[in-house]
This record gives sequence, structure tokens and C-alpha cells, in this order.
Amino acid sequence: MKKIVSIFFAAIIISGCASTTHNQITAPELAPLNWQQHFNSMRSLQKWDANAQIAIKIDKKTQKAKMLWQQNQSHYDISFLGPFGHAGPKIYGDNQSTTLLIPKEAPLTGTNTSSLLQQRLGWQLPVENAQYWIKGIPSPLSDSQLTLKDQRLYTLQQDGWTVSYPQYRQVANQYLPAKIIISKDNLRLLLVIYKWQLQQPLLES
Repeated sequence: MKKIVSIFFAAIIISGCASTTHNQITAPELAPLNWQQHFNSMRSLQKWDANAQIAIKIDKKTQKAKMLWQQNQSHYDISFLGPFGHAGPKIYGDNQSTTLLIPKEAPLTGTNTSSLLQQRLGWQLPVENAQYWIKGIPSPLSDSQLTLKDQRLYTLQQDGWTVSYPQYRQVANQYLPAKIIISKDNLRLLLVIYKWQLQQPLLES
């Protein structure tokens, strides 16, 4: 597995973190909505793009890449990029099927993103749940345990994964996660989201 992971990251390692400067429109700081209002607003958000740095740590080895996540209803398209925009793996699909593309290899298709990524790359990302986690709400697909801070999700336990939210950023009339830590067993994923692009207005209540 370690050899597979090394081959994967050889194409996408980046020398340092990109600037976290983003092009969001500056707006007056908002008082946080209560949790139910925040949850309803995030649940209604169905079309968005998120640009992030992702650091994937397995045991004591950490590698980094850029990640572009595009979501439209249940359809997702997630690309991993290396230096100078060099193309790495890409995974896309919906709640029924998913496809993993690796440059110069035949596509792999399955029904579960974590299984597909684990099979080929040696690490997991449960996109079926993470498409909700990235917005700062639990997935409706299974039971969860959560804690709140300032009326926003702070920690989450779901399907054996632990998700924490050290930082949020104001986007439009709401707050969206700016930093997320997703962990399970010896795997730790750190997402630093430096740009959100929303394709629809957010609910205020």
C-alpha cells in the first residue's frame, strides 16, 4: 500500500501551501445564526465549488495537493492538482456510482468512494458523507454525534470518522468551513478551504 501511495503522490506533491487569499466579497461581520437556521441554510446549498489545500497523513507520512471540489445537487467532481496545475487523480459521480480517473490508466468504477480510493490509492475519502461535512453539517445518511460552538458544528462523529472544524469563514450571508480535519484510524485529512464559490443564494433562516 505504501508503494501505491508514494506513486500517487509523486505526481501531486507541492512545494508549499498556496496563498489563502480568496476573492470573496468583503461584507460586514454577521452575528451567527442559531444552529437550526445554520443547518437549514447549509442543507439548502446544493450547488457550489470549493478550492482547497489537502494534506493527507497516513501513519507518519504527510503529502499535500490542491483540491477542487465541484458539487451540483448529488453530482460531484473532485480533482487533485500538483505543481503548475499538473493533473492528478479525479473522482466523480453521484449517490449511485463513482468513477476514479488516474492519468494514463483505465477508469475504475464502483459504488463507494472510500472503497475505490482505498483499493487504488491506499487512502479514503467518504464523499457520500463528506459532501455534507464540507458544508459544516452532518450527513443525513446515518446517525451522528455532534458538538456545537458559536451555533456552528465543532466536532462530529459519524460512521467511524471524526470530523472537527477549527475555523469558519464568512461567505455571503453565512459562515462556511475554512479548515476541516477528517480522521479515522491511522488516516488524517486536513482541508484548508481558501475559496468558496456559491452558485445560489444562502438561506437567512
